[in-house]
Amino acid sequence: LCGSGIAYERVLDGESVEFGTSGKLYNSNLVMYDDLTDTYWQQIDGNAIVGELTGQKLVPISIDTLVWRDFKKSEKSEGAEVLSQNTGINRNYGKDPYGNYYEDSFLIFPVDNSDNRIHPKTVVFGIEANGKYKAYKESDLTEKVVIEDEIAGIKIKIERSKEGIIKITNTETGKEIVKERDFWFAWYAFHPDTDLYETK
Repeated sequence: LCGSGIAYERVLDGESVEFGTSGKLYNSNLVMYDDLTDTYWQQIDGNAIVGELTGQKLVPISIDTLVWRDFKKSEKSEGAEVLSQNTGINRNYGKDPYGNYYEDSFLIFPVDNSDNRIHPKTVVFGIEANGKYKAYKESDLTEKVVIEDEIAGIKIKIERSKEGIIKITNTETGKEIVKERDFWFAWYAFHPDTDLYETK
């Protein structure tokens, strides 16, 4: 529902845990639970919101969301495993049950905050630095390939490979900044004070 591609380390209090889907949503976004404490966690931002670990935050891991045709061309595809559609269940896995949801401005569930500067289903990559948030449209990265910018006084470089892999680097330290892929409406729902990068 949020177009979100996010991953987190799964170690809590020194113990590896598994996460499951609670069946609940907040701001149209998946709410997870951990099998150690049954605490509820937001997918976007990885904050614990209900339960024993409320107030803790998961550590994000950098991942990429690619279409299969582009992933096959990348170095990372060597030795990669692909989920089989032969599950024993009679279901058409090639058909998307959400239809034109990805292009339509309609939201199935309400959100706390909304903004109409760009289409709500525009794919953005959001980052956080020193308590500040900023989003970059996927279309800008496709067009420019490299963007140099600044957030919270930190100079950054955003690069997109021909396969679609996005890397965001703090140019002063050389460290990677973990990005989060969301639809604009979802990123904004959780970060109403976000900046939005505008091409010059």
